[in-house]
Amino acid sequence: MLRASMLVPMVVGFTTSVAVCAEDARQLTCEGTMIEPAAMSQSPETVKLTLGRAQKVTLDLGQGAISARVLSNNKIQLKFRTKNFEGEYFHYTGDLFFIYKSGHLMRLTCKAG
Repeated sequence: MLRASMLVPMVVGFTTSVAVCAEDARQLTCEGTMIEPAAMSQSPETVKLTLGRAQKVTLDLGQGAISARVLSNNKIQLKFRTKNFEGEYFHYTGDLFFIYKSGHLMRLTCKAG
């Protein structure tokens, strides 16, 4: 009886931690446009965004995966930075923005998958 009462919390705890780990890493496909500084031309873009455990953000802009440094993360907004741009991802709407040092802006909408 004592063994059974000790085993149940362990199994429940393990199941919960496995679910949390699987839930922590989210892969999103984001589609949108790159807007030139003069807003005269726009080009379609697709980005793969991975939100990993321990606030790890990885992006694939079609030229290989790059890691981003997380600046802040709360229930509404995730802010991160790479060498070329700052990113803002809005958890509720799935909107993703890249603000490039060159003055370009990329606006994308993300969906799971």
